[in-house]
Amino acid sequence: MQKILLTGLVLCSLSLPALAEDNVGKALDSKLQTCTANAENTLASVECYKVGLAGWDAELNNQYRLLLADQSAEFKAAMKTSQVAWIAYRNAYIKAMQSYYRQQQGTIWGIIMSEAQLRITRDKAIELYKLRKSTNLEG
Repeated sequence: MQKILLTGLVLCSLSLPALAEDNVGKALDSKLQTCTANAENTLASVECYKVGLAGWDAELNNQYRLLLADQSAEFKAAMKTSQVAWIAYRNAYIKAMQSYYRQQQGTIWGIIMSEAQLRITRDKAIELYKLRKSTNLEG
């Protein structure tokens, strides 16, 4: 049963690159896919997601920095307030998910939790990228 769930999780992670706009994080997603496909056990899979999360966290910080470049003080202050609130939300949501998945039986839930945590950061990095690119009317 766990092998079926793990296979499903790996297949779901294969769809991640299709969600990225342009090439944002394409290399990160590719590296994650390779790692999870080659992971031989639960701990190895969780480690893949930890490495992937670190990469997406760096990309999130990069997109935030690029978004703020050459912007007004008003926008920078508003964006900083927004990001601080998002970080508080993210941390609280992760805590809630951890409590939820700890109730489940089996080791697969650690992998699912790790993937969910990565996805939250990945999605925010892509959102910041899209915001930054949304005013580029040249294409």
